[in-house]
Amino acid sequence: MKIAKYPFAVLSAALFTVMLITPISSISNLIWLNSVNMPIGIFKSLEVLLFDFQRLGILLYGVVIIGFAVAFSVTGLLTKYINFHAKYLYAFAGACAIGIAMYLMVVLLFESELLGGNRTIIGKILHWLAGFFGGYFYYFLISKNYDYTFIIRYLGVLYAYIILGFSLNWIFTPDTAAADFGFILKDLADNAQNALLKDFTSFFVATLIFALLGVVTLNPTWFFSAGIIYICAAIFNLTAVLIHGTEYNLIYVGEIFLGLWPIFLGITILIKR
Repeated sequence: MKIAKYPFAVLSAALFTVMLITPISSISNLIWLNSVNMPIGIFKSLEVLLFDFQRLGILLYGVVIIGFAVAFSVTGLLTKYINFHAKYLYAFAGACAIGIAMYLMVVLLFESELLGGNRTIIGKILHWLAGFFGGYFYYFLISKNYDYTFIIRYLGVLYAYIILGFSLNWIFTPDTAAADFGFILKDLADNAQNALLKDFTSFFVATLIFALLGVVTLNPTWFFSAGIIYICAAIFNLTAVLIHGTEYNLIYVGEIFLGLWPIFLGITILIKR
């Protein structure tokens, strides 16, 4: 665990930083839309914030992980030769990593400002501050000794983050979510639309809540609850194909993956106790 805490500290610090950065860009875009007289209501604003956190966050998460991995590795070497408190060095390294990453995303990849908050000097400063706090958070994580629960909680939060995307789709864009499963929502009768929306939304929101409860309480029952739901979905998916003659699909592969992930976390907790 002594060595493992460093890569997991990078992953955790990167996720923490993304959680700080994405609202900056979302709010900046909302302010810009309002300035050009685009009607933005409370529900639409909430949709933008949540979707940016989930969709933009996934791409940004990968970028920040790479930046932090390089910056913190170099900083770890510098702490041996520079007589300065390590927490400030890591915090400064985090700010530099975000600044360089934002610059390279524009120059090398997109040639445009992907993040709305990076279009102004205030937004850039806020992004750098997010990296600063991310670096400080990394130092906080590596300065303490952890047991297996540190990894369990990280993997549990990451799992919940993935399930959050499915939940948001069914809450805010049900037409698109239904189309992913082969339904044309508007072609269904009202009762069928109602059944589809409430069942799928409950399915994903419930497993999201189970995962978060597992992270908070470290009670394996919650992880098993989420896992069993997806494993059952995979079983009945294959049952429908093999027995009832429905069209073969690969959705069951994702269901098995989403089922085994929390079950593995629950089993690990039971073994380690």
